Amino acid sequence: MVNKLEILSNEIFLHIFSYLSWDDILISLWSMNERINSLICSIFSINKCGIIFNKPGLSYKKCSSILFPLIFNSLSLCSNIKSMHFDGIYSIPFDFIYEKFFYHKDKPRICFPNLKSLYITKCLLSQPIIQILSTLIKYQLDELLLTFHEDTNEIFDDIGDLVSNISIEEDQERMFQQLLCQIFSEQCQLTSLKLDIKEIIDRVNQCLKSHSSLRSKTVSDGLQSYCTTLRQLDIHLNDADFLEDIIERIPNVEQLSVDLKRLQRSWNSTNYELQNLILPDGNWFNKVPKLKCFTLKSCVYNDLEFTYLKWLLNNINHVTKLDIHLYNDNIWAKDQTIWKSIIDANFIRQYCLPDQIINLRNFQFYIYIRYQLLISDIEKIKNSFRIHPFFIDHQWTNVECFYQQKKSYQHIFSSTLRKLQFFDALMDYPILVEWLPAHVKIYLRPSVYLFLEQFNKICPNASCITFISGCFPEYLETLIPLSTLFQTQQLNLNNIQFRNVTKLRLGNIYTRHFSNINRLKAGIDCRQKGYLGVTNVVNYIGNHDHDRMLVELGKERCIFGEEAFKRIRLGVVIQMTSIGIPMIWMGEEIGEYKEKTPDVAKVDWSLIADREDNSNKHNKTLLAFYRGLVLLRKENKAFFQTNLAFIHEDHSTKVLAYQRWAKSGEHVIVVVNISGNFLAHYRVPNIPFNGWWHEWTFDYDVKVENNEVYLDLAEHEAKILV
Repeated sequence: MVNKLEILSNEIFLHIFSYLSWDDILISLWSMNERINSLICSIFSINKCGIIFNKPGLSYKKCSSILFPLIFNSLSLCSNIKSMHFDGIYSIPFDFIYEKFFYHKDKPRICFPNLKSLYITKCLLSQPIIQILSTLIKYQLDELLLTFHEDTNEIFDDIGDLVSNISIEEDQERMFQQLLCQIFSEQCQLTSLKLDIKEIIDRVNQCLKSHSSLRSKTVSDGLQSYCTTLRQLDIHLNDADFLEDIIERIPNVEQLSVDLKRLQRSWNSTNYELQNLILPDGNWFNKVPKLKCFTLKSCVYNDLEFTYLKWLLNNINHVTKLDIHLYNDNIWAKDQTIWKSIIDANFIRQYCLPDQIINLRNFQFYIYIRYQLLISDIEKIKNSFRIHPFFIDHQWTNVECFYQQKKSYQHIFSSTLRKLQFFDALMDYPILVEWLPAHVKIYLRPSVYLFLEQFNKICPNASCITFISGCFPEYLETLIPLSTLFQTQQLNLNNIQFRNVTKLRLGNIYTRHFSNINRLKAGIDCRQKGYLGVTNVVNYIGNHDHDRMLVELGKERCIFGEEAFKRIRLGVVIQMTSIGIPMIWMGEEIGEYKEKTPDVAKVDWSLIADREDNSNKHNKTLLAFYRGLVLLRKENKAFFQTNLAFIHEDHSTKVLAYQRWAKSGEHVIVVVNISGNFLAHYRVPNIPFNGWWHEWTFDYDVKVENNEVYLDLAEHEAKILV
């Protein structure tokens, strides 16, 4: 077999490699011969083709026993790896990689001397990540992408399924702020950075101002600390305060992309105060003279934020390329007079461009706003650009506009922009064909067959289709299953010809199945956030800073009675079986329901007093449930250690199962159904031992055969096998 492979040319091998993942290449072909090893190294030497930890099948065992020894035993392989990608959703624990890749016996080591690009997406903030990045950005990396997973410190979301961890510890927050300061200083050699810190820390705004390493130096040159190597920056922020501080630290940046939740500073002020505070800052040409491309994406809420937008645009009026994306979902307040104007050429010139155009050659914009618009106004809006002298002079007259009547949205954009749209708009606005991208998403509505029969005409360039079976609740009744779509007699499959389509996907874009399960896992296993063990984190459902859970369920979700107590019991099971110390707020165990108040609020012990009508049965049952779980936790050694493994997760049914165990032999399996559906005879695989187990919550025995068990799971219910 080896002799036959020897005959193949290098080009054929490289073509074969393109169909294999990096781990399959190493496991299957590494060490076959020197030529193939050299070809594999050449693949890894390409900056974008490195080690990618972002698929579910890459297990701890596979990495520790096969891949890592193979990599570390080859100096040539380590030297050719230039890129790594970690995904917080699918990657094995980052702490494990941290230990193996970057440290040895608590001392840093450089295993990949030519590592230049690092992509960390959807990660949870932890000290190991911060320590790794601090070293790498100083000595090795040219390119860094860093985005964070949604935080786990929610209490219960819309289906009431999460237990809250205590938020980021102060030392982690401090370390992260130090890392930010390092990134925008001479202690960083990055040339390209993409950073999303929208969800991670609320108090980063002042860190560049306050950190000592960024204050003016006392040496004679008087220079401040800058990151002089950074050329490309893509940053996602909550507001503009931090942006203004960053501009002071990146004098050589050439491309700047900013995504803001709101186009505002963190303080509120009047228009007069705003003018006094921002106008003296001067033109940014003196701070970022090499800036050529600027992109801004933001919600603009009111007139004050438009004033700030204009100030920003005037500060970067020396750029050659400008890309603006603005939106607003609600126009109702008195301070939104600008948004109530017609979005036409005059609007764009006045509010979305600098007053003085110096070097601008390329201008693109996309604006959508909830606004009542007459269909007859659309041509007037488009024509306003064709007759406006400014847009004629700059040849920017090619603008498109359409109106979604169902949701009252006006979309206006440069026709050169290529943005994904759903097929609903395509049927009414064929002009979108000209800028439609290769990926099209299609709702499974009964009329979809009409669209599919015209697909080649409407979407001639599409190569990928995603069929969407989920949507906002108000549209659920109009959707159909994919199987029904292709069974209907109205749809003749022979009439559907996808000329360039090579990929079909099934999607559900508006549900939160994936994020719910993964945020829940991060709440159960605190190690995913960098905590070390059972004594390093406190798990709580409620505390004195928040309304009690029964209050929140009632006020925010309109969930009362047995349905509310059912969600409480689910949360208690997760809280008591997670890694960490459970904290019970006084009265929580008896279903206390008083709203948060600064005044004295004594526990209402009558909630568990004997009543003739037994109207407080849910409260008494909840107290007994708490007592039982506390006793189980105290007596079962499986909860004394950090041993925890997720043995089953089903995003479609919202079922998660995990195992706790002790070296002394105790094992506990927890199965939670966080959906609103009853799941009869549900199969739970990967049970560690066959035989009889005891189901603790309802006190009965179940038999495990072939390492799987079948359970009836009610909606918002957990079961515990011991």
